Amino acid sequence: MKEYFHKISFASQPPDPPPPPSSPPLTSAAALRALGHPTRLRLLARLQLHGDSTATECADEVEESASSCSYHLRALAKHGFVEQVPTSDGRERRWRARVASVDFAAGAEADEEFQAASALARAALLQVSDEAVADYLQNERSFSAAWREAAAFLQTTIVATPAELEEIAQAIQTVLRPFQRSERDETPRAARFVHVGVRAVPRS
Repeated sequence: MKEYFHKISFASQPPDPPPPPSSPPLTSAAALRALGHPTRLRLLARLQLHGDSTATECADEVEESASSCSYHLRALAKHGFVEQVPTSDGRERRWRARVASVDFAAGAEADEEFQAASALARAALLQVSDEAVADYLQNERSFSAAWREAAAFLQTTIVATPAELEEIAQAIQTVLRPFQRSERDETPRAARFVHVGVRAVPRS
């Protein structure tokens, strides 16, 4: 089952910059290891949602120092997730995302190195997703009644085969796709970024 990373923060209005293109599925264990750090996922999401930024501008949002952000941005750049933006004076170092989403498999039939890297990246994704939900719950009363009622917490147990579970995941992605920033020509005035995380795993 594939994992798609669309870390969406609760911002007041979607930004103006056009989104970066989607990337093909990752097949490099080294690239997956580079994603296996929550700070790097937060930085990538920040650039995807808000456009090019300096490490200092990223620091407050990801709760890291500017030097730490610079280190992690360079690690992401090494594997093509972000890149530096040319500036007029050449002194200010700005970064932008090169991908709108990240797609990779669990690698059940891949070598041990890829499986370990995939597990590391998925664990980081899970941590970032859980933090987004916990942040909402902590600040829930700052949202309007409409948003508080619209926020969804769904949990159920189904009976499905592996093929059926893949079909379900694809169907969910199909439903969500028209609402992704890259797909919307116009953004409604009342819209804001929303974190959506979907998990479906077999029970032991």
